[in-house]
Amino acid sequence: MRKFYLLFAALFAYTMVATAGIKNLYKQDFELAKTAADAGWISPNNAGGMVIAGDEYGSFFQFTHAGGGERNAYTLWGTDIYGEGVNNYTLKFDWCPKTKPDTNLANEIVVMADSVFSTNRWANQNYRRHADEIKAGATEPDRWWLFDLTELTDEAKEGNTYAINGDSTNIATINFNSYYTITLNVDVVARTVKYAIADEFGTPVCDGVYNVPEYVENMRATGLNLLGGKVGSVNILDNILVQVETAEDYANAPTVALTRVDGTARTYTISFEASNNEVLHVTFDGAEIQPDDTSLGSMYKYNISASGKLVAWTESGTAKSEEVTVDVVAEIIELPAVTADITGVDEGFVKTYKMTVSNAEVPTQPTLFFNYKYTPVAGEAIVKENCQTGESLTVTAQGELEITTHDGGNNQFGSTTVTYKNDTEYGVKDDVDFQHMTEADLTAKGFSEIEPLVSDQMSGENNWTGRPDALRFTWIKGNAVGDTVQVRPYDVDHGGIRRFMKLQSTLTEEEAHKIFAPVYTWSTGEEATANAKFNLNIGLINVGAREDDMSGALGSGVTNAIMGVDGLTDNDYIIVNRVDNYGRGKTDYITIFAETEEEAIAKYNAENWAPETGLSVIKGTETFQLYRIDTALTRVRTFVLKGADGIKALPYNQIVSDHNAPIYNLNGVQMNPNTLKKGVYVKQGKKFIVR
Repeated sequence: MRKFYLLFAALFAYTMVATAGIKNLYKQDFELAKTAADAGWISPNNAGGMVIAGDEYGSFFQFTHAGGGERNAYTLWGTDIYGEGVNNYTLKFDWCPKTKPDTNLANEIVVMADSVFSTNRWANQNYRRHADEIKAGATEPDRWWLFDLTELTDEAKEGNTYAINGDSTNIATINFNSYYTITLNVDVVARTVKYAIADEFGTPVCDGVYNVPEYVENMRATGLNLLGGKVGSVNILDNILVQVETAEDYANAPTVALTRVDGTARTYTISFEASNNEVLHVTFDGAEIQPDDTSLGSMYKYNISASGKLVAWTESGTAKSEEVTVDVVAEIIELPAVTADITGVDEGFVKTYKMTVSNAEVPTQPTLFFNYKYTPVAGEAIVKENCQTGESLTVTAQGELEITTHDGGNNQFGSTTVTYKNDTEYGVKDDVDFQHMTEADLTAKGFSEIEPLVSDQMSGENNWTGRPDALRFTWIKGNAVGDTVQVRPYDVDHGGIRRFMKLQSTLTEEEAHKIFAPVYTWSTGEEATANAKFNLNIGLINVGAREDDMSGALGSGVTNAIMGVDGLTDNDYIIVNRVDNYGRGKTDYITIFAETEEEAIAKYNAENWAPETGLSVIKGTETFQLYRIDTALTRVRTFVLKGADGIKALPYNQIVSDHNAPIYNLNGVQMNPNTLKKGVYVKQGKKFIVR
């Protein structure tokens, strides 16, 4: 991509023609950024989808949207870069919509004229359309845009047709997995944006002039906003430049990037401005050196196999740029060790290890692999090679896990081995089974039965019975042969769901600790959280209503319920199971053999257990959340260390969970635990996240 950009930059229809020099007011080519945050990018709801990736031509920004509604990412460089008297400038960037969204065709790339990005107004929305809709009553006239490409959702256009500046009659055909350079020449006084789009070979796609409306007061671009369509869209951005012409000669500093590591050898790719008549100079330990490869236009490659000081600068006419200095260390780079986190435990030495490793801190970000070997005290070893981050392993016997990181056999980096000992034995301390609590259990705990949920509609709580793909199982009549049908035991035809309620006015602080002891549920107080509700044979639900009369639902400050287990330590584990999305995460995988449907439902209710899909494993002193309405808590188990005589007493000098302990924000301000908003908080000296 970068190769084509540099070779064909001069062919773009509206690229400026320098009178003396070209000055880069802003440049982001992602060569020196290790993370998207380093490069100034933010995603309000999909930060994990932003990465700095790369290919043989260099690094770039990649935004992947894996699920949910549309998601956006943006960067702001502001207006300070322009200085006084800048009335004409050029903005360029490379863009590739790499993959087509699975459902909604909603990619959008927009050049912002905002002074401040408002996540409340712009996050996860079509930026250009929303701005136009509210412009008539706008109180902040600078919150607009200078250029926009919005993917049209007309299926007849095959998903590769983009409206230019909101005009569906002025379109550009943008092919997936192809690279394009967008060039904008902005005249601040004339209020025009001359735009041109060219493909990676320099072939023009479209060009034109956009007359910016008067209500857009700021004509100086402040940043880019990228909206990724759901689900599975991947967008790439690179080579973002804001440039102005200068009356005098001007030389821009080059970019020096380490692009290859091979043992002690290094390859540095140095890029500079081809359109500015710049001449690159490079020295190593004071002696000028010549490039090994100039085939990429104004990207030169230098191969170095010794330690020393690399210095690069450019000259254009009488101007010289600032020098860029890199300390070259020609030594074997050791890869990071794999981290093996315990994500599951069971009685005895049973543990599940999730193995992860990141290349974020490794120069050139190579693809990392690892081999592991688990050697039990007695028995046969478990061996697997060429795994990648996220691999899980469940072991049942005491032993040792050895993991070696490598680069896939290229031998360009040094391998690293780490060992984890599985020498701790656990036993079940508590097992709170919400899913199988009976009517008598609930009545004894102060729950009162309310009307059953009998609805075939899909809105709000009705989804528990209304969704056709929720809470169902496969019934096979007879023993192993016969008719096979899907049964939804809680739908309208089967009487719906029996519900039990405990009002928040009775859920005192004391009750919150003892009602499901040792599990601690949400409390009340002056600012009540929510009523507790039980869907029989399903689990505990944070109903999302604050008052006894069921008013104050959702929008009245109700947050996710914060829960925990009293009396545990950092050495203990809590396994939490939930049914989410109104039961859609708990479908199909249960098969019941029975003679009658009535018998099948009875077996399902008795034998059915909390799904693995809703499982999370946390330390004993950590808390967990119960989301509102669409999620049911089904089971909480605690595992503690065992000794020769069974369960050990709590060890000295250990933090013991105290869910009455105060909660603080990161500024040290004590917070009300019942009204926590999304963010990071501290409790008993440990951070936790409210999502």
